[in-house]
Amino acid sequence: MITKRAGIGIGLSAALALAAAPALADGGGAVPPAPGAPGAPPVVASGAPVVELVLTGAAGDLAALRKALESQALSAFTLRFRTAPRFDATALFAARAVPGVALSCWIDLSDPRRAALYFTDPVADRFLVRSIELSGRFDELDRESVAQVVELSLRSLREDARSSLDREQARALILHEAAPPKAAPAEPPAGAPAPPAAAAPRRALEVGAFYGVTAHSAEVGLTHGPGVRVALGASRGWHRLAVDARFQYQFERRYEEPRIGLDLRTMTLRADASWLHAVAPGVTSLELGARLGAGLDRVDATPRPGSDGAATIVPAGASASYALVLAAGLVARLPLTRELSLFTELFVDLDPARVRYDLALEQGTETVLARYRFRPGLLLGVEL
Repeated sequence: MITKRAGIGIGLSAALALAAAPALADGGGAVPPAPGAPGAPPVVASGAPVVELVLTGAAGDLAALRKALESQALSAFTLRFRTAPRFDATALFAARAVPGVALSCWIDLSDPRRAALYFTDPVADRFLVRSIELSGRFDELDRESVAQVVELSLRSLREDARSSLDREQARALILHEAAPPKAAPAEPPAGAPAPPAAAAPRRALEVGAFYGVTAHSAEVGLTHGPGVRVALGASRGWHRLAVDARFQYQFERRYEEPRIGLDLRTMTLRADASWLHAVAPGVTSLELGARLGAGLDRVDATPRPGSDGAATIVPAGASASYALVLAAGLVARLPLTRELSLFTELFVDLDPARVRYDLALEQGTETVLARYRFRPGLLLGVEL
């Protein structure tokens, strides 16, 4: 009986154990995986130095990198993560002593082809700078490469300060890396015309002298004489705008008929605005443009006896008259040197009111000479 009861007791114990196993599985929670197994949390050694890692880049890349760093053999350190929108060299060099943080590491993944790593001690006295070429996809091999470099660099900075950089060395290196590369000027393809050079600089104030010829009338023909020009302008690129004033003295011209003669002397004053465009910019660039202006003509007229000496005509005294004139012209300017230029202009003067000279007779007046209302002209000059 004792043997039978013992067997029954053992059977009951086994049944109770089998019945309790599912309940433990359902209500007691899973047993944590062994250290080092997949899914296990990183092992942190007691009293391990804290490393602050600042991650910069795309969110997906940063999450994958963090996972790789946590699974890497960094058991000698306690990792503390944070993210930043961009790498800040000023923050890296700022002298600080964060409580409990032994080392800092900034990992910049902003460039898909390159990972930039910056390491420093708590008071920003010693630095390490690393650069790793990436595939552009930030695959598993890229992540493992970055994690290994992080581990080796942290150990190096902690154990051997002689292999690190001081503040000035690190600053020079980081600023050199951050400077954008200077692009080499692209060479034009063979046979392509060279790009135009910048227009030669011009002085604001210009002074010139010229000689001009202008049509006058059917009776006199042409009038001509020297003149001076003063201009104030501004250049922008290939264009130049200027305002100028010019004065010209036209030599005396004599008209004579059997009954009367007439001596004419003219002085002209013009105020103009001009525009010039450089056709081929350079030191000796041809410039073409236009001029619009207005002014006054002062005409001194002195009557003389006619060619037959008729006593019936009594000469009047000399008189001066003023006439309003409108002017427009086409201008060309060619620099001979940087200081001296040659200019020419084809222009036309317009008299809004007809200018004429009349002979007073007993039966009325008779026009002796009438100036053209449209009077073309040409001038040639030099300017400084």
